[in-house]
Amino acid sequence: MKAPSLSLSQRLLLLTAVALLPALAILGFNEFTLRKAREAEVHNFALRLSELAALEMDRVITGAGALMVAVANVPVVQDGDSGCETYLDRLGVLLPQVTLINITDLDGNSICANSKVAGDLRPEVSTNVRAELRSAFFRVGEYTESSRGPGLLMGTQRTAADGTINGYVLATVSLDYLGQLLKERPFAQGSALTIADRTGMIIAREPFPEDFVGTRIPDAFMSRVTGTESGTMQVVSQDGTERILGYQPASRPLGLYVSAGSGLTDAMAPINDATVRGVILAAVGGLVALLLALSFGRQFIRRPVLRLLRTIRAWRSGDRGARTGMVGKAEFHQVGEAIDELLDELSQRQLAQQEAEQHRDLLARELDHRIKNLLATVQAVARQSFRNSDVAEESLQAFYARLAVMADAHKLLTSRHSESASVDAVVETAIGPFFGKEHPRFIVSGADVELHAKAALSLAMALHELCTNASKYGALSNESGQVSIGWALTEGHKLILTWRESGGPPVVPPSGKGFGSRMIERALAADLGASVTFNYSLAGLTCTIIAAETALLDRQETGSRPFQPVRAVMDRT
Repeated sequence: MKAPSLSLSQRLLLLTAVALLPALAILGFNEFTLRKAREAEVHNFALRLSELAALEMDRVITGAGALMVAVANVPVVQDGDSGCETYLDRLGVLLPQVTLINITDLDGNSICANSKVAGDLRPEVSTNVRAELRSAFFRVGEYTESSRGPGLLMGTQRTAADGTINGYVLATVSLDYLGQLLKERPFAQGSALTIADRTGMIIAREPFPEDFVGTRIPDAFMSRVTGTESGTMQVVSQDGTERILGYQPASRPLGLYVSAGSGLTDAMAPINDATVRGVILAAVGGLVALLLALSFGRQFIRRPVLRLLRTIRAWRSGDRGARTGMVGKAEFHQVGEAIDELLDELSQRQLAQQEAEQHRDLLARELDHRIKNLLATVQAVARQSFRNSDVAEESLQAFYARLAVMADAHKLLTSRHSESASVDAVVETAIGPFFGKEHPRFIVSGADVELHAKAALSLAMALHELCTNASKYGALSNESGQVSIGWALTEGHKLILTWRESGGPPVVPPSGKGFGSRMIERALAADLGASVTFNYSLAGLTCTIIAAETALLDRQETGSRPFQPVRAVMDRT
């Protein structure tokens, strides 16, 4: 995947943001650690609250138990005479928190009570407590309803003078009294305290006692009521508040389930406030760091970089005197000095190159002049040598034409100041003398391919011979014929050039190879490493030349361009 292109300012901001990541990671780790530590504190605090509430309830229950023991040993209660009820009535007035006192026999039948309501004195009310009192001196029972309101049933043994159990003292503690005790306790915001009997019936609750007292704890939490170990848990209470709850199971000697919850939101408020402040400070600090990075980056990084770029652009635009002028030990100054040294060196090289090109142009013009003189001399010698001979004029003209093609090819090489020529230029040079101005006779198409000088000369001579043959016998011998010349590179980096004639007179295959055919095959084989194939079909001659890779100046891209007519290089009269 391609990397996104970022400006220098964006890179500086990104670098600063990456540099801030460790600080943010440390801040996040500290926040996580503080929250875990705070949660552990809240769990421990909730457990301590539940233990403290259980101790308070134990104090209340122990006081009630002591009262019941004292009542059991009062003579009027022991004797069960008529003064017992009067005593219990007076005791009920003095102790309003104890709503019902009932003295029973072993079967739970009432002997003496401060209530005359038969439903309050039914033996079935105390069945569970009496069963436990057979083996225990004092027991806390369950939630019970009486004519004097809901209460918590408790019981203790009543013994005879010889120490045998002869009945029980049963009493109910008012739930209003228990609720008042909870209400008087200090409560933190979001805290809650719940007291329930061993069956899960809630007998006291703060806050919102009116919504919970007399209801059972949900089944999902009953395992805490009936369990054997105290502990803590995070729950959403029945009032919808999320709390850390510490609890004491009803299996403890107290016989009551006690839970104390601390509101998680309120408990974590200091941490949340600190987190908000930390995030705000981190955001402000990060923003300040980014702004400082952007400001200092523009001053100490962007400006030197822009100075370097301006110098390079000015030099490329033609200002050869442009220099950064930066000197110093800083990295940007060292880069500026290196660029200045490079520009000085390039300027010197350009001057040397200009001098070398001027010298080469002089030599090229001299070479072109000498080659023209040499070819002119050869032509003059030939005229003198063949003046009185019986050589046909047509042969002399063909010889002169070949000399002209060689001259054009040499001119092509020297005008390009190179030791190579493109196939396109060679083709244009060869077909120039045979090109009609008004009616183009050639269609040329091919890839951009460079040939060595020797190969270019040989190909020019071969194409001249093909043009000469076409003008005598082939497509150029009438007014409607055309010649198509196309070339391309193969995957193996071989050059394939095809000469295809069409529209000329019917082709008659020659009985043997002439000078032109032999010259084409031998010259191209020697200079291009090429193989030449002639196909004398009735529609027109097709010549295919396959040149080796050694004829090419360099490996070129394969492909071709669309056929299009080319203009004549020059006209000869």
